[in-house]
Amino acid sequence: MNKGVSLILKIAAVSFMILHLGGYVAADKRSNDSASQSTKNERAKRMYKKLTTNMMVEDVNRTVDFYSNVLGFQFVMGVPEDSQEIVTAMQKDQALGFAIVKCENVEMMFQAKKSLALEIPEFSGMKIGGSLTFYIEVENVKGLYEELRDKVTIIKDMQATFYGKREFYIRDFNGYVLTLAGDV
Repeated sequence: MNKGVSLILKIAAVSFMILHLGGYVAADKRSNDSASQSTKNERAKRMYKKLTTNMMVEDVNRTVDFYSNVLGFQFVMGVPEDSQEIVTAMQKDQALGFAIVKCENVEMMFQAKKSLALEIPEFSGMKIGGSLTFYIEVENVKGLYEELRDKVTIIKDMQATFYGKREFYIRDFNGYVLTLAGDV
């Protein structure tokens, strides 16, 4: 496993734990001291910079193809299986163990189950997919819906919400659910 990828994954895991565990600690230690709360908020602003998903997948190349060809993401970088080389261009004959794709401000990382299980052994017995959704805001949700509806599995049709969004849900072939949303 590439040391750079390993570092990225460790940073992502620490960010996840800070976001979740930090929220529980804050909830348990409620304080009426507004100065103390203000200090915590300032510290949090300095600490948190970005959250990027790292999704466990069976086939990184196929996942990159789906997100690129169907959803319009662009390949940023990857690491071939059993390598420490970083590549910035997809090569069809090269199986990737890790990749990053991006579209506008949305960035996603994909890591092969085999590779992720080496980093975090607990993942070796986990099912790929997830009991979560990735909520992605888009500019023209109606246009995107028309473009995708014959190319993807729509699990919940387009609807207007009470909170002023129009959204629909799709499932990628790994089992992950993406909510695509825009203004009504």
